[in-house]
Amino acid sequence: MKLGERQSFEVTVLAILEYFVRHESLGPVTKYHVMNRVPGLPSQRQDRVSEILDLLVTRSWVSLEKQADGSSTYKITAEGKVEYSKWVQEFLSFVRILRDGRKSTE
Repeated sequence: MKLGERQSFEVTVLAILEYFVRHESLGPVTKYHVMNRVPGLPSQRQDRVSEILDLLVTRSWVSLEKQADGSSTYKITAEGKVEYSKWVQEFLSFVRILRDGRKSTE
């Protein structure tokens, strides 16, 4: 992928989920943080990232918390970690099938 090129919706969702899982120790983060720290997202439209964050909140994969100053923060939920793990396992299975030419039983 070229620098500045937009990613597909699915890849963007996975990138955001992965960021939340890998950086959970940061605690809740703002949309601005997500836009500027998740690799590949600075090239995405803000409304698209907002749409994805809203979808993740609707699915209960990410929680939304309103702060006293009016800002919103997001944090991965237990359900979000489970879904991310499923996606990773499916991808790894796909790669094994692709490399080995047969279905993996793992």
